[in-house]
Amino acid sequence: MQISCTQMHPVTFLAIVIELVAIGAQSALYLNRLREHTRLWYLVLLVLLLIFNIANGLFPDETYSIPIYVQHIIVNGIGFAIVSYFPFYFYRAFGLKKLRFLAIYGVPLFIVLPYLAFFVVGYSVHGDLTFTHRYGYIIPTCYSFILLILTGKAIWATYRENKNRNRYVEEVAAYIAIIPWAFLAPVVYFQWGQLIETLFTNVGFVAISALLLYRTLNVSRAEQKLLTELELVPINLEAIERNRKLFALSAREVEIVHLICQRLSYKEIADKLFISDRTVSKHVQNIFNKVLVNSRSQLVKKMNDYEDR
Repeated sequence: MQISCTQMHPVTFLAIVIELVAIGAQSALYLNRLREHTRLWYLVLLVLLLIFNIANGLFPDETYSIPIYVQHIIVNGIGFAIVSYFPFYFYRAFGLKKLRFLAIYGVPLFIVLPYLAFFVVGYSVHGDLTFTHRYGYIIPTCYSFILLILTGKAIWATYRENKNRNRYVEEVAAYIAIIPWAFLAPVVYFQWGQLIETLFTNVGFVAISALLLYRTLNVSRAEQKLLTELELVPINLEAIERNRKLFALSAREVEIVHLICQRLSYKEIADKLFISDRTVSKHVQNIFNKVLVNSRSQLVKKMNDYEDR
């Protein structure tokens, strides 16, 4: 079964439609929250997947004027670009600094270079696709498995250090979604077909898009409720100064308390103080422990209220 006069499978077409919807939704959410760079990096990934599905659904086709070998180079090139982007995505979107070397130096050497050597140069010269698939995938596939192992370790190490369960869930979901890509080479080599390729490469990311949308809606509702509560609490600078001494807050912690009382988000605080989101979270947790509160609303109320103790 194919779509119109192309070789595109209906499932591939469905994946394209879903990704277009996901890109639209994620773009709208990003424009509403421009400081959420994690969503921007995910948008880039969705766009790459969309391009891959379109190319994989249309190529190779002998009816096109584009030479077959060029079509194969294009499809494989997009696939290699996505695999190359994965470590960079985890490094930039989730701040997994342990992946920096793998993303910046390992990818060009073990993924980009084999693609250029076997597909762009080698395949263009000898035209033997079987040979190209057999040997061109060896180094990138081995490196993909290494990336999987090291990415998994980096995610776990970060979670043990920060105990951020929400971020951990997102990282694990993204990690599970990229696992099938490490096994894509055998699927292509043994010609299991476009349907299997589409399922391998898209199911996980469709699930992630749904998860992110669901979490965003929940966060928006929680933020709206929080803002409603905080609007009822006036800022009392004298009370904050007294409570600062009472709870032995550091200068940086007091600075963050003032910004929280001004209703700034953690992301906005990080940008204003030129520090990372993770550093803000650590300071806030220390403040919560000293002031003996569990939420921003409790903190604002307690810091703006002073009674002789």
